[in-house]
Amino acid sequence: MKYKTGLCSISFRGLNAQELVRLVKQAGLDAIEWGSDVHVPFGEGAVAREVRKVTEDAGLEVSSYGSYWKVVDEKGAAVPFEPVLESAKALGTDTIRVWAGHQPSDGLSSQERATLVAHLRQATEMAAAEDVRLGLEFHANTLSDSNGATQALLREVEHPNLYTYWQPIYWLTDPEYRLRGLRELADRVLNLHVFQWMFRPGAGSWGESTDRRPLEEGAKEWEQYLKVPLGGDFQRYALMEFVRNDDPDQFLKDASVLKDWVR
Repeated sequence: MKYKTGLCSISFRGLNAQELVRLVKQAGLDAIEWGSDVHVPFGEGAVAREVRKVTEDAGLEVSSYGSYWKVVDEKGAAVPFEPVLESAKALGTDTIRVWAGHQPSDGLSSQERATLVAHLRQATEMAAAEDVRLGLEFHANTLSDSNGATQALLREVEHPNLYTYWQPIYWLTDPEYRLRGLRELADRVLNLHVFQWMFRPGAGSWGESTDRRPLEEGAKEWEQYLKVPLGGDFQRYALMEFVRNDDPDQFLKDASVLKDWVR
């Protein structure tokens, strides 16, 4: 299995779409995952179509739509999925990244969890009707915040069109735990988020507790991750997400490292 390479647009929120496309083209990557937070907001079809055109005109692919759709709002009410799906279709991608709520996997009541699962299943079915896959964000404060929690959620939704993204969970630093989780989830992993962070427990907020490092420092772990065989007959992407100091020059160096690993 060979990955294509790309960048999540959220890594450079301060760049407009044209600037980001030029940077990714310069780096020699294959694709961009466009995020809904800045570059392609939900339901703005004209924006999505223009971003798609700029991307494809540069010879790049839209790997996926990195949405911040979280199934329910902070009060537990369902958030409409239709605008998210419309934006993905306008971007010309068959993959949407979604978030399984706002709370950790052990933080919901059984009724709250059942409601979220039902809404997520409904969205998964809507996407399947349009030949679009959904991939869970593998992240803290969601129902997919660990290896076991993600497996449990996939079983609960029980839909062949729901997958998960994978990244080395930064606050669970044991390399063996990370690698074991990737192997256990291998048949349901869509894309990888690629970065190298050091974690400082108790240092404060997410940004304060993570030290973004040059990607090359993670060679030993990442070369193992990229060798794990994944199931399913579709293209997968290794997508860079954030770089040290949000520095474009560091991104270009990291992109060169990633391309060497994938080769």
